Amino acid sequence: MHVPPHGLLPHQPPFLFIDEVLSCDDTSVRARRRFRPDEDFFRGHFPGRPLVPGVLLIEALAQTFAYLALSRAPDALVYLTGVDRARFRRPVLPDQVVEFYVQLTGVRLGLMSGKGEARVDGTKVADAHLTGLVTPRET
Repeated sequence: MHVPPHGLLPHQPPFLFIDEVLSCDDTSVRARRRFRPDEDFFRGHFPGRPLVPGVLLIEALAQTFAYLALSRAPDALVYLTGVDRARFRRPVLPDQVVEFYVQLTGVRLGLMSGKGEARVDGTKVADAHLTGLVTPRET
């Protein structure tokens, strides 16, 4: 598949945290991002030992989740409403490629839920349960 996410996601650089979508079907999506060493946030997190902030890993999972939701309903808006059981298992360093996986776990009353994982070279670095509101776009 290997498509850029900006055709479907409303997010734009510098706040787009997935480079490409590798696969997507009705219930799951897989995307990836290489965190380049020159990214501005590395200057302050942490000087001398830069790490990708955990909150940006969660944001990338949320954007992957939103891509799945919008692939199912392209004319909708998606708002992240919950992040539960987030865990950061290993640090992510500059120049590492992170793959993000989201599996749909439920849809009910406009709320969509999914389980997300972030992996580097097959090793889980973060995971979380995500919930989002999928709502019609107002005209």
